[in-house]
Amino acid sequence: MKKLNFLLILALFAGVIRVSAQADMKETMSVIKTSLVQSKKQMRQYSWIETTKTWIKDELKSTKQNQCYYSVDGKLTKIATGGSDQQKAPGGIKGKIVANKKEELADYIGKAMDKINDYLPPDADKIQLIYNAGKVGIQILDPGKKFKLTFPDYLQKGDALSISVDMENKKLMALSVNTYIDNPQEKVIFDVTYNTLPDGTQYTAQTTLVAQAKNLKLLIEQSGFKKNSGQQ
Repeated sequence: MKKLNFLLILALFAGVIRVSAQADMKETMSVIKTSLVQSKKQMRQYSWIETTKTWIKDELKSTKQNQCYYSVDGKLTKIATGGSDQQKAPGGIKGKIVANKKEELADYIGKAMDKINDYLPPDADKIQLIYNAGKVGIQILDPGKKFKLTFPDYLQKGDALSISVDMENKKLMALSVNTYIDNPQEKVIFDVTYNTLPDGTQYTAQTTLVAQAKNLKLLIEQSGFKKNSGQQ
Protein backbone atom coordinates (compact mmCIF):
# COMPACT_ATOMS: atom_id res chain seq x y z
CA MET A 1 0.00 0.00 0.00
CA LYS A 2 2.84 2.40 0.89
CA LYS A 3 4.49 1.62 -2.44
CA LEU A 4 1.24 2.30 -4.29
CA ASN A 5 0.78 5.63 -2.51
CA PHE A 6 4.35 6.61 -3.34
CA LEU A 7 3.81 5.81 -7.03
CA LEU A 8 0.59 7.82 -7.05
CA ILE A 9 2.33 10.81 -5.46
CA LEU A 10 5.22 10.48 -7.93
CA ALA A 11 2.81 10.35 -10.88
CA LEU A 12 0.89 13.36 -9.55
CA PHE A 13 4.13 15.30 -9.07
CA ALA A 14 5.28 14.44 -12.60
CA GLY A 15 1.92 15.62 -13.94
CA VAL A 16 2.21 18.94 -12.11
CA ILE A 17 5.75 19.44 -13.47
CA ARG A 18 4.57 18.64 -17.00
CA VAL A 19 1.65 21.07 -16.81
CA SER A 20 3.92 23.77 -15.37
CA ALA A 21 6.51 23.23 -18.14
CA GLN A 22 3.79 23.46 -20.78
CA ALA A 23 2.55 26.72 -19.28
CA ASP A 24 6.10 28.13 -19.16
CA MET A 25 6.68 27.08 -22.76
CA LYS A 26 3.45 28.67 -23.96
CA GLU A 27 4.21 31.96 -22.23
CA THR A 28 7.81 31.97 -23.44
CA MET A 29 6.64 31.30 -27.00
CA SER A 30 4.33 34.30 -26.76
CA VAL A 31 7.20 36.59 -25.70
CA ILE A 32 9.46 35.28 -28.47
CA LYS A 33 6.88 35.78 -31.20
CA THR A 34 5.85 39.23 -29.97
CA SER A 35 9.46 40.42 -29.81
CA LEU A 36 10.35 39.02 -33.25
CA VAL A 37 7.33 40.57 -34.95
CA GLN A 38 7.59 43.98 -33.28
CA SER A 39 11.36 44.33 -33.67
CA LYS A 40 11.27 43.26 -37.32
CA LYS A 41 8.79 46.06 -37.99
CA GLN A 42 10.60 48.68 -35.88
CA MET A 43 14.02 47.93 -37.36
CA ARG A 44 12.82 49.42 -40.64
CA GLN A 45 13.00 52.86 -39.01
CA TYR A 46 16.74 52.59 -38.46
CA SER A 47 20.08 52.64 -40.22
CA TRP A 48 23.18 51.22 -38.55
CA ILE A 49 26.78 50.07 -38.98
CA GLU A 50 27.64 46.40 -39.37
CA THR A 51 31.27 45.45 -38.63
CA THR A 52 32.49 42.00 -39.68
CA LYS A 53 35.81 40.55 -38.55
CA THR A 54 37.22 37.32 -39.97
CA TRP A 55 39.71 35.04 -38.26
CA ILE A 56 41.49 32.08 -39.90
CA LYS A 57 43.38 29.78 -37.52
CA ASP A 58 42.97 32.40 -34.78
CA GLU A 59 44.60 35.08 -36.94
CA LEU A 60 42.61 38.20 -37.82
CA LYS A 61 42.50 38.37 -41.62
CA SER A 62 40.04 41.14 -42.40
CA THR A 63 37.73 43.80 -40.98
CA LYS A 64 34.86 45.17 -43.04
CA GLN A 65 32.05 47.63 -42.43
CA ASN A 66 28.67 48.12 -44.07
CA GLN A 67 26.05 50.83 -43.73
CA CYS A 68 22.74 48.99 -43.32
CA TYR A 69 19.13 50.08 -43.78
CA TYR A 70 15.81 48.86 -45.14
CA SER A 71 14.77 50.23 -48.53
CA VAL A 72 11.24 51.39 -49.31
CA ASP A 73 10.30 47.90 -50.57
CA GLY A 74 11.39 46.38 -47.26
CA LYS A 75 14.64 44.87 -48.52
CA LEU A 76 17.69 44.99 -46.25
CA THR A 77 20.39 47.00 -48.03
CA LYS A 78 24.10 46.94 -47.16
CA ILE A 79 26.62 49.40 -48.57
CA ALA A 80 30.34 48.82 -47.99
CA THR A 81 31.90 51.79 -46.19
CA GLY A 82 35.42 50.50 -45.59
CA GLY A 83 37.60 47.63 -44.52
CA SER A 84 41.04 46.15 -44.35
CA ASP A 85 42.68 42.92 -45.47
CA GLN A 86 45.61 41.78 -43.36
CA GLN A 87 46.60 38.98 -45.75
CA LYS A 88 48.84 39.67 -48.76
CA ALA A 89 49.45 36.85 -51.23
CA PRO A 90 53.04 36.09 -52.31
CA GLY A 91 54.04 36.08 -55.97
CA GLY A 92 54.76 33.20 -58.36
CA ILE A 93 53.30 29.68 -58.19
CA LYS A 94 52.93 29.88 -54.43
CA GLY A 95 50.99 33.09 -54.89
CA LYS A 96 48.57 31.36 -57.29
CA ILE A 97 48.02 28.50 -54.83
CA VAL A 98 47.37 30.96 -52.02
CA ALA A 99 45.03 32.97 -54.28
CA ASN A 100 43.03 29.82 -55.15
CA LYS A 101 42.69 28.83 -51.50
CA LYS A 102 41.71 32.37 -50.65
CA GLU A 103 39.03 32.30 -53.35
CA GLU A 104 37.66 28.99 -52.04
CA LEU A 105 37.59 30.36 -48.51
CA ALA A 106 35.93 33.58 -49.67
CA ASP A 107 33.20 31.47 -51.29
CA TYR A 108 32.71 29.55 -48.05
CA ILE A 109 32.61 32.76 -46.01
CA GLY A 110 29.95 34.09 -48.39
CA LYS A 111 27.89 30.96 -47.78
CA ALA A 112 28.40 31.34 -44.04
CA MET A 113 27.10 34.91 -44.16
CA ASP A 114 24.10 33.77 -46.20
CA LYS A 115 23.46 31.02 -43.65
CA ILE A 116 23.39 33.56 -40.82
CA ASN A 117 20.92 35.68 -42.80
CA ASP A 118 18.74 32.59 -43.33
CA TYR A 119 18.33 32.21 -39.57
CA LEU A 120 18.27 35.87 -38.52
CA PRO A 121 15.83 37.07 -37.59
CA PRO A 122 13.94 33.82 -36.90
CA ASP A 123 10.57 33.54 -38.60
CA ALA A 124 7.74 33.75 -36.06
CA ASP A 125 5.40 31.63 -38.19
CA LYS A 126 8.02 28.93 -38.68
CA ILE A 127 8.74 28.52 -34.97
CA GLN A 128 4.98 28.42 -34.35
CA LEU A 129 4.66 25.47 -36.74
CA ILE A 130 7.41 23.59 -34.88
CA TYR A 131 5.69 24.40 -31.59
CA ASN A 132 2.33 23.19 -32.92
CA ALA A 133 3.98 19.91 -33.94
CA GLY A 134 5.05 19.35 -30.33
CA LYS A 135 8.75 19.32 -31.16
CA VAL A 136 9.92 22.25 -29.03
CA GLY A 137 12.11 21.55 -26.01
CA ILE A 138 12.34 23.78 -22.95
CA GLN A 139 15.25 24.35 -20.57
CA ILE A 140 14.87 26.25 -17.30
CA LEU A 141 17.77 28.68 -16.93
CA ASP A 142 16.38 30.42 -13.85
CA PRO A 143 13.12 29.04 -12.37
CA GLY A 144 10.19 31.28 -13.22
CA LYS A 145 12.46 33.91 -14.78
CA LYS A 146 14.59 32.69 -17.65
CA PHE A 147 13.97 29.91 -20.16
CA LYS A 148 15.46 28.54 -23.35
CA LEU A 149 13.34 27.00 -26.11
CA THR A 150 14.91 24.79 -28.76
CA PHE A 151 13.39 24.37 -32.23
CA PRO A 152 14.79 21.29 -34.03
CA ASP A 153 14.92 21.08 -37.84
CA TYR A 154 14.14 24.79 -38.07
CA LEU A 155 15.70 25.33 -41.49
CA GLN A 156 17.14 21.96 -42.49
CA LYS A 157 17.05 18.45 -41.09
CA GLY A 158 19.47 17.98 -38.22
CA ASP A 159 19.83 21.64 -37.26
CA ALA A 160 18.64 23.27 -34.04
CA LEU A 161 17.75 26.86 -33.22
CA SER A 162 17.57 27.88 -29.55
CA ILE A 163 16.26 31.15 -28.10
CA SER A 164 16.83 32.26 -24.49
CA VAL A 165 14.28 34.60 -22.93
CA ASP A 166 14.18 36.87 -19.88
CA MET A 167 10.56 36.46 -18.85
CA GLU A 168 10.70 39.11 -16.11
CA ASN A 169 11.54 41.83 -18.63
CA LYS A 170 9.83 40.15 -21.60
CA LYS A 171 13.01 40.30 -23.69
CA LEU A 172 15.13 37.99 -25.80
CA MET A 173 18.58 37.39 -24.32
CA ALA A 174 20.41 35.16 -26.76
CA LEU A 175 20.07 32.83 -29.71
CA SER A 176 22.19 29.91 -30.84
CA VAL A 177 22.19 27.76 -33.97
CA ASN A 178 23.79 24.38 -34.63
CA THR A 179 23.77 23.71 -38.37
CA TYR A 180 26.01 23.06 -41.40
CA ILE A 181 26.77 24.65 -44.75
CA ASP A 182 27.90 22.07 -47.33
CA ASN A 183 28.71 18.92 -45.36
CA PRO A 184 26.38 17.69 -42.57
CA GLN A 185 29.45 16.24 -40.86
CA GLU A 186 31.08 19.67 -40.62
CA LYS A 187 29.04 21.46 -37.99
CA VAL A 188 28.76 25.22 -37.93
CA ILE A 189 27.72 26.95 -34.71
CA PHE A 190 26.79 30.56 -34.24
CA ASP A 191 25.75 32.43 -31.13
CA VAL A 192 23.87 35.71 -30.93
CA THR A 193 23.45 38.20 -28.11
CA TYR A 194 20.55 40.65 -28.17
CA ASN A 195 20.43 44.27 -27.10
CA THR A 196 17.59 46.78 -26.85
CA LEU A 197 17.22 50.27 -28.33
CA PRO A 198 15.53 53.07 -26.33
CA ASP A 199 12.17 52.46 -28.01
CA GLY A 200 12.21 48.76 -27.06
CA THR A 201 13.40 47.46 -30.43
CA GLN A 202 15.53 44.36 -29.95
CA TYR A 203 18.42 43.69 -32.31
CA THR A 204 21.28 41.23 -32.77
CA ALA A 205 24.11 43.15 -31.13
CA GLN A 206 26.76 40.51 -31.75
CA THR A 207 26.93 37.30 -33.78
CA THR A 208 29.82 34.85 -33.54
CA LEU A 209 30.08 32.02 -36.08
CA VAL A 210 32.57 29.18 -35.71
CA ALA A 211 33.29 26.59 -38.41
CA GLN A 212 35.95 24.37 -36.88
CA ALA A 213 36.42 22.27 -40.02
CA LYS A 214 37.55 25.41 -41.86
CA ASN A 215 39.38 27.00 -38.89
CA LEU A 216 37.05 29.94 -39.45
CA LYS A 217 35.55 32.44 -37.02
CA LEU A 218 33.33 35.38 -37.94
CA LEU A 219 32.36 38.16 -35.56
CA ILE A 220 29.56 40.49 -36.65
CA GLU A 221 28.65 43.53 -34.56
CA GLN A 222 25.75 45.97 -35.07
CA SER A 223 26.19 49.51 -33.73
CA GLY A 224 25.59 53.20 -34.40
CA PHE A 225 21.82 52.97 -34.74
CA LYS A 226 20.08 56.09 -36.04
CA LYS A 227 16.47 56.69 -36.88
CA ASN A 228 15.91 57.51 -40.52
CA SER A 229 14.89 61.03 -41.46
CA GLY A 230 11.20 61.61 -40.98
CA GLN A 231 10.96 58.92 -38.29
CA GLN A 232 10.05 59.84 -34.73
